[in-house]
Amino acid sequence: MTLGNPVRFSDESDRPVIMIPVKLDLRDNQAFWRRNVFGIPKRGLLGWLFNKGSKAAREYPWVVGGNPDPGKRTRLFQVARGSVDEVLYNITDKLVIGTANGSEVVEVAFQHLTFVSGPSGVCDTASDMGLEERISESLASTLKGYFDPTIGVRVDCMVNPSLPANQLNMYLGQGVFVPRRGERPIGWIRYYPDPARREEYNQPQLLDGRPAGLYKGQGGLVIGIGEGLLHAQIDLGSDEDVQSPFMFINKEAVLTPVNEEPRGGGVDASLSFCRSHGNEPVPTQVARTDEACDVAWKIDFVGTAQIPGRLEICVDSRKSRLHWKPTTGCNAAISSLLFDLRDFSHRDVDRVWIDLDRDNILTAYALQVARVSLVWDCENEEQYVYEWGQTGAPFKTPGSVGLKCRMIENNMIEVGRADGEPFGYLELPEIPEKVIFSDTFQSFSGYHLDWLDQCGRISFGDTVLSLGEAYAEKCSGMPIARFEPGEPRKVVGPLVLTPYEGG
Repeated sequence: MTLGNPVRFSDESDRPVIMIPVKLDLRDNQAFWRRNVFGIPKRGLLGWLFNKGSKAAREYPWVVGGNPDPGKRTRLFQVARGSVDEVLYNITDKLVIGTANGSEVVEVAFQHLTFVSGPSGVCDTASDMGLEERISESLASTLKGYFDPTIGVRVDCMVNPSLPANQLNMYLGQGVFVPRRGERPIGWIRYYPDPARREEYNQPQLLDGRPAGLYKGQGGLVIGIGEGLLHAQIDLGSDEDVQSPFMFINKEAVLTPVNEEPRGGGVDASLSFCRSHGNEPVPTQVARTDEACDVAWKIDFVGTAQIPGRLEICVDSRKSRLHWKPTTGCNAAISSLLFDLRDFSHRDVDRVWIDLDRDNILTAYALQVARVSLVWDCENEEQYVYEWGQTGAPFKTPGSVGLKCRMIENNMIEVGRADGEPFGYLELPEIPEKVIFSDTFQSFSGYHLDWLDQCGRISFGDTVLSLGEAYAEKCSGMPIARFEPGEPRKVVGPLVLTPYEGG
């Protein structure tokens, strides 16, 4: 498997979550991730036949081997055994990259892994952080070149009291996201058992009590609601058995055509449940009820008289968040982006690019789908737009997609919309606050603009920095407050702000 090679995914790649249960000899559990004890689905005709005939595989389709209890015998030819890095070589994630001939799907390693053991098991140690770091460092070495180095390999080690001491469950897939230890979420996920009672709601939690979402850069999450087998759980407030084992929140993979059904909050998220039978939840996207919510679903329950619940998502609850549409508190518009290449005088800038959604609004969050990327090539002094999802002719001029880009003086580039509309809206503070462009753990108080990391990047030779990180050293700490009367504009990092009074 090499980044950029043609895709060769197995059927497991499309599962929202993959669970691999194993039994470990606790007398010999050192460096367990290097041992050949983890299940790898058999390929080919025999593997397909044995899975097809397995009742357990049908009941637990997200479990490699088809059964959550590794003590039970696995049928011959059903799975092979390997180390964690071998699992990651065989069960791969999908990545869309841009090429001269259009978008191409390649395979990469899943970068978020969770290990869960029973009490007194391998994850029940005095220093789980040390264990997580050892596994991460080991996998980063063996998988070098097969994952995004700006993210790295993230590992969680947790304990499930319902598991025996010698059992270990490994989780990977598009629905597995590992927050850093000590990291705070920037948004939230709330389930209202009775939508009329807004003060009562449940939130998904990881097994160790941390919130399961939403964190910066989080583009998906699997939440267990049934048998309690998963690393993240939520209570749907039902007195009856909900037979669907999990629900899956993720980013829509398909680009919605421009000018089709305008979005409320701009979030391209979908909600689905693991197929089951009986009391199966059915989601339907519904209108938002307040400004804090970005997307919401009504959840009906088949075969029961239970009141329909409601699930809501806020991708960023901070005052400094980017708004797609102005709210009552918005007092500034992002009229353009200004890149002064002299800000990076200690390096030679190769390219600057920003990502925009179908409405030409900045893609500030991982639950948005980028439609185009506007690129400024500094070496050749060229500007172009890459249109994602297009084949044959993905490279276009900025004007053809409603954008404009110009060099207003030497080493200064300005990007705007051809229709004069903003790239988004902000709520500036009444009292001056320090601007923060990079905060890994969300531990600093101030006005956070680290969502710029999702909007674009700057490349310096072989080094690529996300947009927020690129401005962190020079611009972090500068004060920002609402506009004074007669103040025409503010320049904050790459953002050119103008007063907005329509909120």
